[in-house]
Amino acid sequence: MKSSTGGSLKNLLHLTKPQLLALGLLVGVIALFYLTAIAPLVDTAREYRETVDELRFRLQRYQKVAAEKDDLLAKLEQIKAAGKQDERFIARDTAALASADLQSMVKEIVSQAGGELTSTQVIPERKEENFTRIAVKIRVNGSTDVLREVLHSIETAKPMLFVENLNIRPIRMPRNIGGKPSQPVDKLSFDCDVIGYMQGN
Repeated sequence: MKSSTGGSLKNLLHLTKPQLLALGLLVGVIALFYLTAIAPLVDTAREYRETVDELRFRLQRYQKVAAEKDDLLAKLEQIKAAGKQDERFIARDTAALASADLQSMVKEIVSQAGGELTSTQVIPERKEENFTRIAVKIRVNGSTDVLREVLHSIETAKPMLFVENLNIRPIRMPRNIGGKPSQPVDKLSFDCDVIGYMQGN
């Protein structure tokens, strides 16, 4: 018994040229139809599947983030609150308010040290990385003890304060008829910049 495959091959071998040509044209038409119609549809379907998979992945990720929104907002508020409670910085929202606070602190420091605050000048604020530099220039009259106490109080203050451009000058006191000074001879006049920092928003 002969197989059908053998018979088909035998039939193909006995085809005439016109029949072979017609068969070749049929195969070409089928291939052309596949390439121009079927293959693009297959590619488009594959692209759609990939797009759907990517969108599904993004949706799942966004849903996860949305589910964590309340926790993230709570943590953000905690961070903001911790920053505002940081005693190293002047806890104000504007430079003008921070400058006013700094002037009040300096006035209190000088007063407690027994000095005389003769002038206060606000220095324009400026940005330094993520902070705002707040500064005032002061001039104080007092003894060496006053100078020491003022500098110590500024150094140990909260919020943190710094001293720059310190200038010290002795104050010459008038002498009485006997040649002795009418007031202590250690009286000084000193000026400096007192600097604090405000956290950036």
